[in-house]
Amino acid sequence: MNAQELYDQFRSDMVDTALPYLWSEKDVVRYMNDAYRMFVRLTGGIADFTSALSRVAITAGDATSPMDSRILRVMEAYRLSDEAKIEVINQSDMTFSQSTDYGRTRPLFLDSTPGPVRYMIIGAQRNVAKWVQVPTADDEVQLFIYRLPATALDPESPDMDFAFDEVGEEHHTHLCLWMQHLAYRKADADTFDKGRSDEYGKLFEAYCKMATAEWERYKHKTRVVTYGGL
Repeated sequence: MNAQELYDQFRSDMVDTALPYLWSEKDVVRYMNDAYRMFVRLTGGIADFTSALSRVAITAGDATSPMDSRILRVMEAYRLSDEAKIEVINQSDMTFSQSTDYGRTRPLFLDSTPGPVRYMIIGAQRNVAKWVQVPTADDEVQLFIYRLPATALDPESPDMDFAFDEVGEEHHTHLCLWMQHLAYRKADADTFDKGRSDEYGKLFEAYCKMATAEWERYKHKTRVVTYGGL
């Protein structure tokens, strides 16, 4: 399903097919974008280890690097120069290192020792990775991530051939549920209906839970158990 087909489905479902529309074309495009992103958010993100968004540059002497704002979770990280694994640590779960010079503990986060990067600390600042040790050479890190969609429709000049291809096609028609939720929130006497908005929002969230459970089953291969004879 492309953007035009989802647009037409929305118009049909909302019985809003004649001019002047209750919901403008810009409204509907905005609803499509939000539904696409919300589906991905509620299902845990798009798994990615191949796109440019899954690469982070390391610059010699810089203890931090920017990460793309579309990244939701970082699962694993590897230096591309030697394929060495970098341990990913949440800021709230940081271990402590011992300072042999002064005999006191200090947060790993504050370690400014130069050398090959061993840790990637995330969560201290949004969209920023902290490196430990501080890199002495330029490099690049390959991440295994979950992220938001890489592209979206332009409300000013939408490409109606746009395909929501970063999620399975079986989910596309259900994006209309969130679009209807948003549509009935529009502050207008002819469109606002909190009851219907809440109803469609709950239907969409329930569908996302089902889709998440389906994805979790898909990610794990079937285990084969061999039983020994008596």
